Amino acid sequence: MKNKEAYIKIKKLEGKKIEEIDLVNKGNDGQKVMTAIGLKNDSRPLDFDDGDLKTNKHLKGNPSETLFISQIKKRIGLFENGLKFQNSWIYDKIKQFLYLPIHKDDDHVIGIPQIISNELYPELYKKIEEDFNFISKQIQECISNKGNLHTISGPNYYLQIRAKDSKKKDGTYNPLMHNNHQLYSKNMAFYFTIPFLKNLKNFL
Repeated sequence: MKNKEAYIKIKKLEGKKIEEIDLVNKGNDGQKVMTAIGLKNDSRPLDFDDGDLKTNKHLKGNPSETLFISQIKKRIGLFENGLKFQNSWIYDKIKQFLYLPIHKDDDHVIGIPQIISNELYPELYKKIEEDFNFISKQIQECISNKGNLHTISGPNYYLQIRAKDSKKKDGTYNPLMHNNHQLYSKNMAFYFTIPFLKNLKNFL
């Protein structure tokens, strides 16, 4: 299924409660929306043929959480020699995506879907690219100097990396390692920031 086809189907769900569209699936809101439009929840790299579905919690009409993009651990080595946005797996995941607010003030209500893409909003993506390349450079320098990573936001404050991990059975976390050096005590991930998500409302 293409992004545009998914948009048309999700648009028909706008204003409905999640419980009204899916009474069987026990997954998160995004998984329930996927089921409602006829797609399986599996481990494919992208939700659609040409992009992802990104749901986000909204309170009082505004995004209330950062939006997860992808974890870093399996690809940390890509940053060692410098990684540019256009050549990254992050670009592949977000060059086009379907953004869907879920309003959770009283119930889980489906908001207005938006297709966000490099083709539609090139100026927006220039700022995302600036942020990614800044963060990438910081990671590269940390690897080179055998330093320690931390939460890093780009100059436009659209993208950031920060901790995202789950405890193992022994109560410890999964450190972010490269060449036997610990870069951070937990796994990390790329996120869209709340200011970026608020800015998306300008494109409705």
